[in-house]
Amino acid sequence: MSVFNLAKGKSGIISDVKVDGAAGDRLNALGIKKGAMVTVVAFSLFNSGVLIMAGYNRIGLRKCVAERIEVTAC
Repeated sequence: MSVFNLAKGKSGIISDVKVDGAAGDRLNALGIKKGAMVTVVAFSLFNSGVLIMAGYNRIGLRKCVAERIEVTAC
């Protein structure tokens, strides 16, 4: 399942990040990498994006990017 499929307030452990290029490098620098725990904080209006928390970082992701981050629900 992707991080976008997690319900608000639920957590998961990242199993794969399928984002390449500069966006993938930036996510890695922010702690979005395999084995990291993420929690869904909120969804944007009309579900076009998601706000997640990884460690002490809150990160807003577009739906197309969030769907490329695979997680295992906790």
